[in-house]
Amino acid sequence: QGPQPRAPRAALGTAFTYQGQLKDDGAPANGTYDFEFALFDAATAGTQVGLTVTLNNVAVTNGLFTVQLDFGNPFWQQQTYLQVRVRKSGTTSFTTLNPRQTLTAAPVAMALPGVYTNQASQFVGISRTNKITSNEVFGVNADFGASGNIYGGMYVNTVSPSGRPFYGYATGGSARAWTTYNPADSAWELHNTTRRLLQVSTDSIAQPSDANGLVKAGVIAYCSSTSPSIVRSFVAVDGTAPSVSISWNSTLNACVIDFGFMVTNRYYVAMAEWNASGARLANCSAGPSSETDSIRKLACNRYRIDGTRENGIIIVLVF
Repeated sequence: QGPQPRAPRAALGTAFTYQGQLKDDGAPANGTYDFEFALFDAATAGTQVGLTVTLNNVAVTNGLFTVQLDFGNPFWQQQTYLQVRVRKSGTTSFTTLNPRQTLTAAPVAMALPGVYTNQASQFVGISRTNKITSNEVFGVNADFGASGNIYGGMYVNTVSPSGRPFYGYATGGSARAWTTYNPADSAWELHNTTRRLLQVSTDSIAQPSDANGLVKAGVIAYCSSTSPSIVRSFVAVDGTAPSVSISWNSTLNACVIDFGFMVTNRYYVAMAEWNASGARLANCSAGPSSETDSIRKLACNRYRIDGTRENGIIIVLVF
């Protein structure tokens, strides 16, 4: 028989065991007593921390008693002093015992210095004890002064240099989206459950070719029947960006621009560079079926106002 699975460990609470010794008129007390326990931030006077814990009918034998005290998390956040008030059960007046006793922090508290937790309000803070907004459940305070270019934050580190540190977003217990760093591309990425939505590298922002929103490609081309050329271009689609090329199709009497990815299902706009002779027009249409990989291409031209085609600069944007 193999090893049995361990049952889940119970959550660590805020209660602790307190053992005390009580004397009545100088002799060890016996019987039942009522106690009030309160925490203060100073050995004398000071301000009470948390609520008063009242325990009635506590058994005291030969002066010794043991109780469970739970003041909540404030007990762990600072040095505190325990004040004890006691009366014999059935009597009316409490006697305050002096002096207050110094309480040392529990080991679990010392393991997380600067961490504040409040289960009642569902908040965890690092160097903070308050929410900035009512919806906040975790917060970090970086007190590094108000001047200079000073950062305050945290890193998520993967042991492997090729690992992908990520920060996820979930609702209803299900993953919805996440951001990650891709060391292979030196890029920040935003994903949902089906695909990568956005990629930001050192010199570009890209989307999948079938996503809406950003400009997918931009081309400045010299559209010429004899020597068409690409003056400047970029392609910002997810993954390895293809190169842009241009050729002349004499049958169409048009320049054919190959963007390297499907553009016939995208939005696009064409413009012509103004010159000294006046305004010019440009237009594009889906690549002709006679062309190889026609779905990647647009057939474009430049015109004078009277409709005469001419050689010259055109600008094409694909969204």
